[in-house]
Amino acid sequence: MKKRRLIYLIITIVFIFLTINILSKTNLQDNVNLSKSIQIILILFLIRISIGCTFYIKKQYEEKKYSYSIIMNLGLLIFINVNILRQINLLILNWNEISIFDIYKNTIRSFSYFSMLTLPCILVLSLYSIITNIILIKKETFDLKKMLGIFLGFFCLLGILSSQTVYYMITRILIGTNRLFLKKVVEVCLNATLSYFYTLIIATLYCNIKAARHIPNYDKDFVIILGSKINDDGTLPPLLKSRVDKAIEFGNNQYQSTKKDIYYVPSGGQGLDEVMAEANAIKNYLIENGIKKNKIIIEDKSTSTYENMKFSKIKIDEIKKEPRICFSTTNYHVFRSGVIANNLGIECEGMGSKTKWYFYTNALIREFIANIVQEKKSHIIIIFMINVSLIVLVIIGYHYKLF
Repeated sequence: MKKRRLIYLIITIVFIFLTINILSKTNLQDNVNLSKSIQIILILFLIRISIGCTFYIKKQYEEKKYSYSIIMNLGLLIFINVNILRQINLLILNWNEISIFDIYKNTIRSFSYFSMLTLPCILVLSLYSIITNIILIKKETFDLKKMLGIFLGFFCLLGILSSQTVYYMITRILIGTNRLFLKKVVEVCLNATLSYFYTLIIATLYCNIKAARHIPNYDKDFVIILGSKINDDGTLPPLLKSRVDKAIEFGNNQYQSTKKDIYYVPSGGQGLDEVMAEANAIKNYLIENGIKKNKIIIEDKSTSTYENMKFSKIKIDEIKKEPRICFSTTNYHVFRSGVIANNLGIECEGMGSKTKWYFYTNALIREFIANIVQEKKSHIIIIFMINVSLIVLVIIGYHYKLF
């Protein structure tokens, strides 16, 4: 931690030194020379922010591997890095004739550029989300939660279309001397808001894939197996079976690597349409696969992931203080389960078992919506600050007739 702070301090000092050095050698009467200096300083400033944001995300990940704030900051980092490349591109292409107007125009169009850059990805993801969720509903039982992917898919498609539709409608209505100014405000605010949500979708996808592929360290005392609906005869369906198999695989690998045994904690109560508690069905499967009874701790009261984690931790604390815990669930469920565990103050690592391909998109949508809901205040503040900053830039540009 101290090393990271020292590196960032050095980077900050270097940035300040380079800025002072550039300004001291800049001819303020030469517009091209001055514009070059401003653009270089802007690029250095963005690089400094990018490095600081990277360090902050790493710090967050070390403290809490699963956090919606990581998604938020990662989205910001993605946008900053794309903008750095855009600013460098402007400097290279206009080296001999760059002007303040070029810098202003490039900055004000950054969100529009990012929005257009991510447009194909969002379009594909939207269509893929709609198609996979239709397949999911056809192959599985109907559930309103399974409609989330369809709703968000149409929402993204609507966002792609509405950004231009709304812009067109508003600019047709706006009349008078300030029409150009208001058109520009509408344009930059729409693109900024869409770009912000696009980065969140990309960051959510990355964090979910990273969480699903993670393999916990082989030093664990307990592995919580998160339950799900069982078959009518009390056997495990493929989805739940894969979770248990993943836990068994981890326990065997840990013993082979470190000779350390692990306790299995099947977690899940009995639903109204289930013949037994999910935890008992998991226990039976564990025993069938060679796990000793004294290595199995039943938690059979929970009805949600929140209760899975909470009640399992109570059982674990009865056996050992300061335990090292991991949990096994389906790949699409790892990140959200980890967030729930973190919110309960439970330190743990997750691992994900594979599932049918059409499940994953729906889960990704849930993660995205959960992120928006849980961090709504932060998102509102960030969007507000971005739009206010852009409006100030538009006011400056309008005053100095830069557009």
